[in-house]
Amino acid sequence: MLPFSLVELPRQPDEFPLYPYSVGHHIQYHHVRPSGFPVHQVFLIRSGSGLFRDLTDGTETVLSPGMVFAFPPDRGHEYYPLSHEPWHLAFIGFDGSQSSAVLEGLRLLPSVPVMAERFEECWDMIAGIWHTVDRNNAARLDEQTMQELSVTLYRLLLMLRRGDSSLSQTERPETETVRNEALQKAVSLINEHFTEPLLIANLASAVGYSVQHFQRLFLQEYGVTPHKYLQNLRLQRALQMITESPERPVQDLALNVGMETNYFIRVFRKTYGCTPGVMRSRLAGERDH
Repeated sequence: MLPFSLVELPRQPDEFPLYPYSVGHHIQYHHVRPSGFPVHQVFLIRSGSGLFRDLTDGTETVLSPGMVFAFPPDRGHEYYPLSHEPWHLAFIGFDGSQSSAVLEGLRLLPSVPVMAERFEECWDMIAGIWHTVDRNNAARLDEQTMQELSVTLYRLLLMLRRGDSSLSQTERPETETVRNEALQKAVSLINEHFTEPLLIANLASAVGYSVQHFQRLFLQEYGVTPHKYLQNLRLQRALQMITESPERPVQDLALNVGMETNYFIRVFRKTYGCTPGVMRSRLAGERDH
């Protein structure tokens, strides 16, 4: 497993259209960057699944094995694992005068998860960049090494580029009837099991779609992601329980809607503008009057 490694900046950054800034791969846990990361990032997912949330617009993306996902700099975000299986991902941060243009030209920005057709080769290239940096960590990288890293980085991005041909069979157009039946089944499953630990990847599998395609269809049909629909349902139920049983502890509320307590409080505050405890007091005051 490769640890996180920062790369020495080139002496004259403007001369490089692309150059690596950070690189590595590891088992990923919950990570929050309210102000974003200073450079572009690209993630590759080997195992497990996790949720990536854009803190600027609230967009949520589930990242599963085989996916690649790019994200722009200086934009708040957080990500955390969803599966019991370790969420193993590789990452590379990079900058350069053409970094935005290259990612947009390769259709990796705006941020949309893409299935990497040559995943293992791309994974090995990230490892190769890390080893090059590690071998030279005792001194600033020389001009030739930086040029080689820049070329390797560009080759990596070319291999990761988004193309319509990369869609799997389950992501190809289907009839409207089949699609609607699948989405209705998914909503029924969410409504029936929202109080239990429920993974979006399992929902997608249950209705016969890849995670990426399922999320896209659900968003088109209902205007929110599956995760947001599930979250809203849980919060509505929690609000109902606060109204019906004001004495319930917050930990009990979270448990009864299938959420971890601290996360439940954070999401509740973001949605309703106050914590569950404050909401309980407000509702009690309204009843008294």
